Amino acid sequence: MKEIIFLFIISLLIMLGSNGCSNGDNPSTQQQSETNISNTASGTWVTGYYVMYERDMLPPEEIDWSGLTHIVVARVLANSDGTLNTNFDYDPTNGPALAKDIAVRAHTAGKKAILMLGGAGNGVQIRDALTNHRTQFISNLISAMNTYGYDGLDLDWEDNIDMDLFILFAKELRQAAPNAILTLPGGPLNINYDTVDPKLVEVIQYIDQFNLMSYYPTTSWSGSGWYSWHNSPLSGVKPTTPVSIDDSLDRYVKAGVPKEKLGMGVGFYTICYNGGITAPNQSTENGVSIVGGDHEYPLSELFGTNGAYDETSRFWDNDAKASYLSLSQSERHGCRYVSFEDEESLIAKGDFTRNNKYGGIIIWTINQGHVRSHSQPNFLFQALRKGFIEPNFQRKVGISIMQGNSWLKTSSTMQLRALITGTSNKSLIWSITTPNCGSITANGLYTAPATEKTCSVRAVSTADSTQIADANMTITNVEWTPQFDISRTGTHWVEIAAKDKDVISLSFDLTDGTTQAISLNYTDYLGYPHFATNFGFPTGGGTYTFHAKSANNRSANINLNIPVCSPNSEGICQ
Repeated sequence: MKEIIFLFIISLLIMLGSNGCSNGDNPSTQQQSETNISNTASGTWVTGYYVMYERDMLPPEEIDWSGLTHIVVARVLANSDGTLNTNFDYDPTNGPALAKDIAVRAHTAGKKAILMLGGAGNGVQIRDALTNHRTQFISNLISAMNTYGYDGLDLDWEDNIDMDLFILFAKELRQAAPNAILTLPGGPLNINYDTVDPKLVEVIQYIDQFNLMSYYPTTSWSGSGWYSWHNSPLSGVKPTTPVSIDDSLDRYVKAGVPKEKLGMGVGFYTICYNGGITAPNQSTENGVSIVGGDHEYPLSELFGTNGAYDETSRFWDNDAKASYLSLSQSERHGCRYVSFEDEESLIAKGDFTRNNKYGGIIIWTINQGHVRSHSQPNFLFQALRKGFIEPNFQRKVGISIMQGNSWLKTSSTMQLRALITGTSNKSLIWSITTPNCGSITANGLYTAPATEKTCSVRAVSTADSTQIADANMTITNVEWTPQFDISRTGTHWVEIAAKDKDVISLSFDLTDGTTQAISLNYTDYLGYPHFATNFGFPTGGGTYTFHAKSANNRSANINLNIPVCSPNSEGICQ
C-alpha cells in the first residue's frame, strides 16, 4: 500500500513521533496553565509505530512490550469538515476494533498508547479542519483518543503546513487536553542547507516529545556530490554525507529545544546501494541508486529465512556507529552494500541517548522488525530494552539457520549460515541428525548424500547450548524450471516477470564472464515477482543465460531471449 507508506520532508514537521508519560486521567476534563505547558517524560522512551497494513507481519499478541515504553497506532485521518476517518487503513469495523485491542494490551503491559493523526496526503484536510472547524476538530480528536482508550495524540501534519495555524492548534489542544501525551515528528537537519524554523520551536513548547525521523530517505542520497551512507547514522556528518543524528539533535538544542524533549528515530527496514557500491563513503555517481526501504525491505526479510544477512560480511562503521554488509555477491536487489539496524547499533544509540540526556527513540515500524523464523523473533526489541530502558538487562541468545528448509542435488554442497543474537559469541556447532545423510564441516559446509532423501541438519549455539536450530535438506535431482515473460521498453529498460511465486532473485551472465544481478521491481496482484534492469542490452537483442533462485534455495539456469529494440531519439523501443 504505497499510498500510505509515509513520505519524508527534511526541514518541516512531517510524519511520525512518540511520547512521554501521562497520569492516565481523562484529558478532556482537566485544565492547565500556560506556564506548565507540557508533560515532560522522566527517563528515556522507546516508542514503536504499529501500522495496520502490516498487521500480518506482527500480530498484536506477539508484540514484545518489554522493549517498548510507548506504542503509536496509525492512523486516524482528518476530514475537511473537522470530522475524522477512523478506518485505520483497514476498514470501519476491524480498524477501530484492533486499535482498541492494542491500547488494552499496552495498558495491561504498563505501557502508554498514542493515537496517530494524519500522515501522507492528509495535510490539506488538516489545514481545512483547523481553519474552519478548529474547536470541533480538537474536540473530535480528544473524543477519539478517549473512545479508543489512548493516552495521547501524535500530530503528523506532513504537507500543506501552516506554521502559524500549527502553533495555535498545538496551544489549544494542550489547553483542552492538559494531561494528554502530545508528540510531534520532524526531520533531521542537512548541514548543507537546513536550519531550525523558530516557529517550530514555538510549537514544541506545547509538545511532550519531538522526535526526529532520522532514517532514510532523510539521511541518504545518491548521485552527483553524494557518497554512500547509512539508513540511520548516529554520527559522521560531512558535506558528502550531510546528515547524522548527533549533529541534528545538537542543532535543535542550540535553537532552543529542551534536550529532554528530543528523540532520535530508526527505521526497522533495510536500504542498499546498487551500481557496484560495496561500503559507505563511496561516490554514488554514474547511475548508482538506493533501493529497498520502508515496507519493501523489512529487517524481518534481511534477518529471516534466505535473507541476505551474513555474519562474515557484516562490518561496523565506527565513524557513523552503524552496521552494514559488504557482500561478495549481490543480494536480490542487485546490491553489495547493505545498511541496516542490528543489536550493536541500537545499543550504541541507547548509550548515546542516556549519556547525553536526550529523550529517547522512535521506531518506524515495529511490524518490520519481527523475525518469525528466529528462535528469539523479537531480538531487536531486546536490544532496545538494553540500550534505552535497562542497561543491565541480559538478552536471551537466539539462533536460526538462514537457509531454512532447502533443496539441493545429490552429492552437491551448500554453505549454511546461522544468525546468532543476544551474545557476542557467534560460534556454533554443526551436525547432521539423520543417519547416512552426507557430511557437514565445522564451518557449516554441507555435502549431500549420493541418494535422494530428506535430511536434517542442526546448529547449536556455544554461548547457550539450549539454543538449537534445525533445517531439513530435501535431496533431489528433479529440476526446477520456472517460466518467465520478458518485455523491453527501451535500450536501457528490460522487465522480466517470473511465472513462479517462489523466485526471489535473478541474475544474468555478461559477455565478459561476469554476472549482474537484476533488481526485484515489484510483485503484482497474483503474487508473481517482476524484475527490472537498466542494463544496456544490444538493440539487436540476443540470448543470455539467467540464473534464478527460489525461496527454498532451488536454482535454475535458463536461456532467455532479450527482444530486439528499434529505439527512437529518447531510447524508447518502437
